[in-house]
Amino acid sequence: MPQGLSEWVRATLTTGGDARALAFGGTWRSWAWMKRVADQLEAALEAGGVATGAAVGLVARNRPAQVAAFAGQIAAHRPTSMIYSAQTPAGMAGDVRRLNAAAILADPEDWTAELHAAAAQTGALGIVLTDDTENPVRVVEGLTQTGAGPHRTVGVEVAFELLSSGTTGAPKRLPLSWATVESATADADQVFAGTSQRQAPMLMLSPIGNVAGISYLCPSLATGQSIVLLEKFTVGGWVDAVSTYRPARSSLPPAAVRMVVEAGVPREPLSSLTVVAVGGARIEPELQVRFEEIYGIPVTTAFGATEFGGVVANWSLDLYRELGAIKRGSVGLASPNVDLRVVDRGSFQPLPSGEVGLLEARVARIGPDWIRTTDLVWLDEDGFLFLQGRADDAINRGGFKIVPEVVAAVLRDHPAVADAAVVGLADNRLGEVPVAAVELKAGVNVSGPDELLAFARDRLLAYQVPTAIMILPALPRTLSMKVSFPDVKALFEGT
Repeated sequence: MPQGLSEWVRATLTTGGDARALAFGGTWRSWAWMKRVADQLEAALEAGGVATGAAVGLVARNRPAQVAAFAGQIAAHRPTSMIYSAQTPAGMAGDVRRLNAAAILADPEDWTAELHAAAAQTGALGIVLTDDTENPVRVVEGLTQTGAGPHRTVGVEVAFELLSSGTTGAPKRLPLSWATVESATADADQVFAGTSQRQAPMLMLSPIGNVAGISYLCPSLATGQSIVLLEKFTVGGWVDAVSTYRPARSSLPPAAVRMVVEAGVPREPLSSLTVVAVGGARIEPELQVRFEEIYGIPVTTAFGATEFGGVVANWSLDLYRELGAIKRGSVGLASPNVDLRVVDRGSFQPLPSGEVGLLEARVARIGPDWIRTTDLVWLDEDGFLFLQGRADDAINRGGFKIVPEVVAAVLRDHPAVADAAVVGLADNRLGEVPVAAVELKAGVNVSGPDELLAFARDRLLAYQVPTAIMILPALPRTLSMKVSFPDVKALFEGT
């Protein structure tokens, strides 16, 4: 096998030919079509004067031409800076101005007047990515050459500038090196090589602009595994994809797991699945058990972050079958070539097992240093990791610190509550106070917010009880289906 991610993906595009590469909307695209997109894109970048190390912005959507352009950027060893698609035209235009890239790649839907003006202002080459069979790549009229610049140059070691999830604020663009992505891709190939999970199509619904999308997409592109692409999660769309394409595994966010259960999906359409992997947020143990009882499919959890270049703690299927029931609630053990420890929030000194503190990880694919997070966690005596929330989300109510996840977990214990989110609001007297938004289970009602407040008072310390609870048809979520806490906060601030 060639060495290096660019060589791996280039080999796949070159040798794949007419074999099925990418399914979307019920139609297969071949590796030859993927290569056509990649070749036309590289020709347009070269003709437009885009230097190899210049930043190239991709408006990240889970659509075929974007995935093919993603592969082409890798094959050409060009860095890709992700642009969040789920924002207003004005917001996207502002992002493009800040990015100051030499080229912008986007779907026709995204080439608004605002985006065109922003690209013209920064002197960016404009490229339209389409699903056309013969000519999927077009240059935008009036944006056929890069301007004088200077445009931002990305370091030669950077493969991607990825977007954080945006759950706690505006998404941040963080660099990910070629070496890191190559290491993660090689690790994934070793795990799945020769198994039915690698031989079956890969079901892709994680956004390609964040680390979860990269973690799933790069190994498939490197090994020639066919991809079934979903633009967003719906119960019907996901079930149809599983029953039609018969993948051996699927990843789902916790909210999607609950939606599948509450929709009453029968077992047979999901019978090809040997495991459902859950990441991005903590899944309630009760929901995990319920899904497994209904479908007979193990639900394994994992934990990772953009700054780690992917997953740092997870369950193998064999380990989960052995200890999953005993260690319920854990996101697993440290991944290969990863060390985990918990440190005190004040002194940053390592803590013994069982004590809650900040997570630190030493990840070989990143480097030799310990990376400290704001995640509140604890490790048990066997090294299993348990999540408790985030220290930077703590609400200071008159000097009393409240971890929002602790309050949200109590609200989720109410038999009518499907999910809950807790945020802090400014208060003239106390500095901050906690408020909560809840989403109810399908077909279940409560008498009103007072019922939930009474439930919380019986189970929380007085200072932890929310000052207000809002009942919503559905909590606001990001493209990754994580709760969007800024949007939750805006709901209260707008009342």
